Amino acid sequence: MPGYRWGVTTSTKSGRDQVEKALELAGRYNVPYMPRERLSLSHLKADRGLDYLLTLDRDCHLFMEEPPLHWHPSMAIPRLRQIAAGKPDIFLTAAGLTSGQQVLDCTLGLAADALVAAWAVGEEGKVLGLEASPIIAAITDWGLRRETPQFDSKKTPLVAIARRISVLSAEALDYLRGQEADSWDVVYFDPMFRAANHQSSGINNLRPLACYAPFDQEVLTEALRVSRRRVVLKERWFSPLFKKLEATRLEKTKYGPVAYGIWEKERYTYDK
Repeated sequence: MPGYRWGVTTSTKSGRDQVEKALELAGRYNVPYMPRERLSLSHLKADRGLDYLLTLDRDCHLFMEEPPLHWHPSMAIPRLRQIAAGKPDIFLTAAGLTSGQQVLDCTLGLAADALVAAWAVGEEGKVLGLEASPIIAAITDWGLRRETPQFDSKKTPLVAIARRISVLSAEALDYLRGQEADSWDVVYFDPMFRAANHQSSGINNLRPLACYAPFDQEVLTEALRVSRRRVVLKERWFSPLFKKLEATRLEKTKYGPVAYGIWEKERYTYDK
């Protein structure tokens, strides 16, 4: 459960359509809708004791002012362009994704990796993104459904790719426990690094809202149980988790500190 209270409102110049969409969003996440009525956001938050307000503007963009947060595909676009040009993507190399597969992204965030995965699995595949923070889940789901057209192009058909992604606000371990064995081809984790990267303002804006549940043996065991092929963890290459949890192998590049630990399902046997 999140350690914050939040709600939904609109900009002062929004019309009936925006109000209806804001009401729908508030109902979906079971949070209060606050009629704007030319009141300041700080007034609305104080009136209901809220920590954050998501605001829907007259162009149907969903954003949060503090910390500043709105949806953007981020590095997904240049990565997709590189993939289209025949260049390798280290995440896809680690996950080994092919057309028609089903991917469970347990740490969705703003869905940059999920978009790349959705491209790889094609029209017959699917990606489900779990996001423990309901605000991040709301912003990402909204962005994937409504804000991808502004980034769409022939080289990066983001609208079509985003349709393959479903978003669920849930904690990974709870969801995994409820899944049957061999439910997903690949189960993926990209936990929030606890040490901030000051060159990545977008990621750092997520930090106050993010879930910091550990990736441990219990999570790995459940992930392996529900996977058909492998579990993949993105971490810094020097993370002790790779050795402690006996990763089958690592994939990394020489250009940065990030590595992908891979646990192959065939190496493990579990009761179904």
